Amino acid sequence: MSKKINSKELFSKNLAHLRKEADLPQLALAKKAGLTHNFINDLENGKKGASLTTLDKLAEALNIEPMEFFINPDQWGNREKQRYISVLDNLNKNINRLFDNYKNKTLA
Repeated sequence: MSKKINSKELFSKNLAHLRKEADLPQLALAKKAGLTHNFINDLENGKKGASLTTLDKLAEALNIEPMEFFINPDQWGNREKQRYISVLDNLNKNINRLFDNYKNKTLA
């Protein structure tokens, strides 16, 4: 069983992983995301947290979905990332469908 880590630590590790996977130095990512190099460094070292706006900027700069920052590191290998994202995407679609059904019944 994998060790549980908090969301800030998970984000920090995944940001560094995803940046390296994209073959971007911190400075290049900072420029693409409209952030400072020091801020990227602080995020990756867990010294600062990211707002939702920052998550969106970083995800766009890395050409990923924001939820990828919160995938358990144990899931990165062997194409697990794609399967994990697919499961989350299907779950999200199902939740949205349930909410739509509930809304339609409530408003009817």
